[in-house]
Amino acid sequence: MRELRLAGTFTLALIMLSIQSSGVGHVRAQAKQDSPLPTKEYFNFSPVDVEIPIAPTPVESGGKAHLAYELHITNFQSSDLGLVSVEVLNGTSPIASYNDEELIGRLFHVGVSGDLPDKRIIGGGMRLVVYIWLTVEKVAVPSALRHRFTFKVPKLDGSGEESYVEGAQIEVRKESPVVIAPPFRSGTWAAGNGPSNTNVHRRALNRVAGKARIPQRFAFDWLKLGDKAKGEDVGKLVHDDAKKNENWYDYGSEILAVADAVVSAVKDGIPENVPLSVKRAVPITLETIAGNYVFLDLGQNRFALYAHLQPGIRVKVGDKVRRGQVLGLLGNSGNSDSPHLHFHIVDGNSPLGAEGLPFVFESYEVLGVPNDLGLLTRDNGWAPQPGAAIEKCKNEMPLENMIIRVP
Repeated sequence: MRELRLAGTFTLALIMLSIQSSGVGHVRAQAKQDSPLPTKEYFNFSPVDVEIPIAPTPVESGGKAHLAYELHITNFQSSDLGLVSVEVLNGTSPIASYNDEELIGRLFHVGVSGDLPDKRIIGGGMRLVVYIWLTVEKVAVPSALRHRFTFKVPKLDGSGEESYVEGAQIEVRKESPVVIAPPFRSGTWAAGNGPSNTNVHRRALNRVAGKARIPQRFAFDWLKLGDKAKGEDVGKLVHDDAKKNENWYDYGSEILAVADAVVSAVKDGIPENVPLSVKRAVPITLETIAGNYVFLDLGQNRFALYAHLQPGIRVKVGDKVRRGQVLGLLGNSGNSDSPHLHFHIVDGNSPLGAEGLPFVFESYEVLGVPNDLGLLTRDNGWAPQPGAAIEKCKNEMPLENMIIRVP
């Protein structure tokens, strides 16, 4: 479990769960003879294996289509291999290209601790993960993706030459993301750690039961802003002493079923934390990390997790719930630094052992997207830019740091 420190006065602890690959798109990068790049050499024998654990499902937001997935590159050589660039191809046409700093920011080394002199170097026998997030026009979503990798092959004298591998083809999923109602009632909510290619939810590649998965690929930490009708500060998350749960505006909010569903798992009885404390009310293990939670089976291998709730869950395993039914109250249990609702959808009946899937809300309004959610806890809080237009969204997915209003 890791923490996200906002550039403000508080931190949010997030559920760093583990995932299992569905096995979709496991491919071996191969050399080809019909090279469209005659200035570089193909590997006669590919020194890498490239795996795409789960094919991307396009999801709409901001009028665009977004595709998130990962490339797992394993170096089968005993010596180092330098990754120079990654190109994403639609057929033979590149639609994205990453190199230098643009590439480095997308890389994660498996099994390597500490800073590396150059993150593009894959050690012998080691694995590198490349996080891909494509944004394309809705009418231009590709049906399949291929990839071209340029490598620097070192020589004994320290020099090297560039060669490349093409392959790693994956079909883009054709099914649409599930359409759901928001998991809370009307109000103004901040999408803390919402979907992006850089937040800690997206990068939480953890291991459980012998598999590495990303259940939080499209996860949110929802926080509620004050309500003007109640005399609350509309630009902030908390009033007075932030170390009291009851002073957070979202604390105790009713958490709702997003669709007709069946309760597939429940955890209850975990005491709550003191906000902003480094200590937790209970030791954090795989059993307690999500705190009190409800897990709903939405059908068609889609399951929704509601985490960090107050003790006193209002449903039990096997219950059939209706959309809008109260499941419990927003709290601060498990590995959580302050009251919030962690919500995500996965493709298996496990909070930890499944891959994260995108989803869309039926309708919401975007009030703004601050760069720093820490503003919501300090000074005068946050306010939308004067004259900023309110964006009305239907069947779209909010993104990181969006401030949304639910009718």
